[in-house]
Amino acid sequence: DRRQRAMMPSIGCVVTPIEALKLRASYSRTIARPTFRELTPIMQQEYLGGDVFVGNPDLNISRLKNYDLRADFTPRPGSFFSTSFFKKRVEDPIEYTQRVADFTYTTPINYPKGWLKGWEFEVRQDLGQLWDALHGLSFGANATLIRSEVNLPEDEAEDFEAPNIMAPMRTRDMMNAPSHLYNLNLTYDIDQTGTQMAIFYTVRGDTLIAGAGQSSGHFVPSVYERERGSLNFSVSQKFLKYFTAKFQAKNLTNPKIETVYRSKYIGEDIVRTGRRDGIDYSIGLYME
Repeated sequence: DRRQRAMMPSIGCVVTPIEALKLRASYSRTIARPTFRELTPIMQQEYLGGDVFVGNPDLNISRLKNYDLRADFTPRPGSFFSTSFFKKRVEDPIEYTQRVADFTYTTPINYPKGWLKGWEFEVRQDLGQLWDALHGLSFGANATLIRSEVNLPEDEAEDFEAPNIMAPMRTRDMMNAPSHLYNLNLTYDIDQTGTQMAIFYTVRGDTLIAGAGQSSGHFVPSVYERERGSLNFSVSQKFLKYFTAKFQAKNLTNPKIETVYRSKYIGEDIVRTGRRDGIDYSIGLYME
């Protein structure tokens, strides 16, 4: 039985100095609960030969303080520009670290504290507003630049400083916080026929997926997933007034997903795994 109480206040304000510009500021407190997978103390593998994951039933809820500033500018109909700054302070962040027994496995633990901050830039443009021949065509792009850090537990930091390890570190990147995210999209709407087509391209920067660990005098470097891009396409068609048929193709470029061991104590990256997830196709029928 797990019961924890948390107050989650929030406050925000919006200022409109001119009609085309909105300035927003907000502060909130939120929580992040551990998942069932993270709490289950058994060996888990997503597929045969995949990474071994062992849950931790002693995990606590993470508590976050969120700070956000945002400016939205709409100079004309169909045009939108936005810039925002965000920062999060986290108590008891849930981080994945590696352990060595008869095999290497990953397990989640609560680190003392951490932070994440960054900038986001976004633009959307209805191209038909600029040239009539492009009616129905819209373009969008956004970029997010992220920095993060977590403090290691004292006992873990001391283990890394041991003479047989000699890999001192007191902080490291936060898990699942990529260095950057880029998105491009193009949509085309044909009002007369009820047809919509869209294409999306996303780039995710290098991302920590498991922190460094040690056991029995063995140092295991952090594991990062290298930058990769993905291309998705969809087309939908309305018919008989209440129905919509939709076709989607995901991961069209089918990039190689590569993880590497990374640490300043081992020099260059060492390839750990490589795979391709394949292309996904789906067809759906919906009633509105």
